[in-house]
Amino acid sequence: MARPGAAKRVAALRDELLAEVGLYELRRSREVSQAALAEALHISQGAVSKFEHSDDVRLSTLRQYVEALGGRLEVSARFDDRTVNLDIKPRTVA
Repeated sequence: MARPGAAKRVAALRDELLAEVGLYELRRSREVSQAALAEALHISQGAVSKFEHSDDVRLSTLRQYVEALGGRLEVSARFDDRTVNLDIKPRTVA
């Protein structure tokens, strides 16, 4: 007999683990090593690892990460009645 609340705790732990490995899984799915990504971003392999395990990332860093993997970052806001694509562009220096 399962303990009360066990399924809920397991689901919460699973969600937490998936969130922690999201960037790692993205990189792996693109068949790119941390070392290769670090070289493309001009940072250390350790910095890539730290970023992949961070729970609070900067949008600009995430954009660079995704672009180095060959993608394009898109940001949207989801509401009950609609989803809005946000036009977030990198700032340019004047």
